[in-house]
Amino acid sequence: MKGKLYIIGIGLTPEYLTIKALKILGRVKKVFLDSYTSLLVGDGVKLKEVLGSSYEMLSRRDLEDLNAEKLFKALSEGDVALLSPGDPLIATTHVNIIIEAWRRGYDVEIVPGVSIVSASVSFTGLMIYKLGKIATVTYPKNGIIYEYPYDVVKENSLRNLHTLLLLEVDIDKNIYMSVNEAIQILLGIEGLRREGIITPDRLAIGISRLGGEDMRVCPDSLGNLMNMDLGKPPHSLIITAPKLHFIEEEALKVVKDVYCR
Repeated sequence: MKGKLYIIGIGLTPEYLTIKALKILGRVKKVFLDSYTSLLVGDGVKLKEVLGSSYEMLSRRDLEDLNAEKLFKALSEGDVALLSPGDPLIATTHVNIIIEAWRRGYDVEIVPGVSIVSASVSFTGLMIYKLGKIATVTYPKNGIIYEYPYDVVKENSLRNLHTLLLLEVDIDKNIYMSVNEAIQILLGIEGLRREGIITPDRLAIGISRLGGEDMRVCPDSLGNLMNMDLGKPPHSLIITAPKLHFIEEEALKVVKDVYCR
C-alpha cells in the first residue's frame, strides 16, 4: 500500500500547529521531524505533548545525503508526515523531497505553518509592503566572506525597503549565529566595501526565539544591538528601511517597551 506524504509546517513553536495539521498528524502511520533546517523554539517534550505521539528525527544526512530513504521506506507502508519548523516551503525548502515523492508515484500535500517571514512583520509592526528581498548571513568559510547579504541590504535600502536577515544555523554541528555575530560580520564587510550601507547608528531590530515565551524583539541601533544579549537562539535581524513611515516609528516604540525588557 502506497502512502501519502504530508509536509507540515510546525510554525514558530509547537503551539502554532494548525487544526488541519493536528487532524492529519492524528491519523498518519509515521511522523518524522526535520531537525536540521531550523531550531524549533520549545523543547521536544512539548512537541510530544501536542502530537500525543512520538516522532523520529531526521538529520541533514538523512534528508540530503541519504535522499530521505527512511521517509520513503515508511511511505511504502502508509501515510507519513514530515514536520518542519516554520513554513516548510518559505523559511526552509523541501522541494527536492516533493519532486522525488512525485517521481515515485506518491501523493503529496503541503500544510503551511507560520513563517519567520510573516511573523517578523507581525511582531514588529513594520509594513509588509516595505519588506524587500531576504538574505541569510553566514560565517566566513575558508577565509572567504559571503558578501551577498550586504548587497541585498544595499539594494533594499535604495528602494527604502526593510531587509530580513536570517542567520546561519547548523543543528548537526551545534552552530547558531547570534545577532551580535551577524552585525560584526556585516560591519566587517562594510569595512571592506566602504559604501556606508551598514553603520553603527543604523536602526535595526534584533529578534530572538520569536513566538516563544522568552522571545525578544529589540529595535535599536546596530551599535547598541551588537553589545546586547538577546538570549538563546534562534536569532534573526531586520535592517530597517532608511525612512520609516510614522506609524512604523510609533509601533517600534511599543514593540521595544513590550518585547525588549
